[in-house]
Amino acid sequence: MRTKLKKFAKRIATRIIGRPILGRSILLYHRIAEAEFDPFNIAVSPREFERQLSTLRSKVVLPLQEFATLHLQSKLPRNAVAITFDDGYACNALVAAPMLQSLNYPATFFVVSDAIERAEEFWWDQLEFVFRAPEFDHGTAMHLLHVYSGEILERGVRRESSSTANFLAIWAMLRRLSAPQRRKYLDDLRGRMELKAEMRQTHRPLTVAELRALAANPLFEIGGHTVTHPSLPILTEVDQEDEIVRGSRLLETMLGKPIRSFAYPFGDWLPVTREIVSHAGFKCAVTGVHRRVKRTDNKYAMPRRQAVNWYARTL
Repeated sequence: MRTKLKKFAKRIATRIIGRPILGRSILLYHRIAEAEFDPFNIAVSPREFERQLSTLRSKVVLPLQEFATLHLQSKLPRNAVAITFDDGYACNALVAAPMLQSLNYPATFFVVSDAIERAEEFWWDQLEFVFRAPEFDHGTAMHLLHVYSGEILERGVRRESSSTANFLAIWAMLRRLSAPQRRKYLDDLRGRMELKAEMRQTHRPLTVAELRALAANPLFEIGGHTVTHPSLPILTEVDQEDEIVRGSRLLETMLGKPIRSFAYPFGDWLPVTREIVSHAGFKCAVTGVHRRVKRTDNKYAMPRRQAVNWYARTL
């Protein structure tokens, strides 16, 4: 009876305060920016990010590797939190880092190495740019997907609609292609629609200089996030290892320091993926599973809680 009363009181407090008590959680961010089109709900406005950071003042904000070590030793404080960012957007250095620095909060930035080297938007952002352009033609987009994949791909996409659902359906199809196929597809699609490739300031990845500045700050850690951000389980074991290991080696070459943490792209992994990460020498790895860290969680498959603009009402 007492346990039930405690649970009831916690629910009431949550409704009054606007958020439940946060602890033993690894927070996941991507972009800190105002976004007109955000189908994945991964953009948090700077104002909201600042507010979210202020809610952590009563918590123990730890570097990710320390969080993982204490977790492994069963010594993780109940109110421990770690902050992470995926992909390597420029706003991480330009907007998020100064805010974190002002509060002395550590963070880990998981970076896709190919995006830094190529200096181009992530493929899903390139797709979004084309999809929302006035010149976008549904029939051409679907025809080219069939050409590059060899599959009949019309199912699940309505020709007459340019909705978020349609964007996500095309994204899901494109995600199954290899990185070279996706690149050729996007180049071909832009060419047929007479669109120039752009790198928007609002969507661009970090530059090498920005990445090095982040890495030079003792508060921040750079982690591995593969070369091209594939869904690792759809690759062969050899290709998974190449993406995981080579991506981090490229970052190590840029930064002159070891990469010891890893994030699975899209949060996707298999037991063999986890074994590759472990054998590659990483100290910990994180997924995209949205929940707190449990005592039984493997340090190479720790869950994270995606922070969004309605973060305080959902965590």
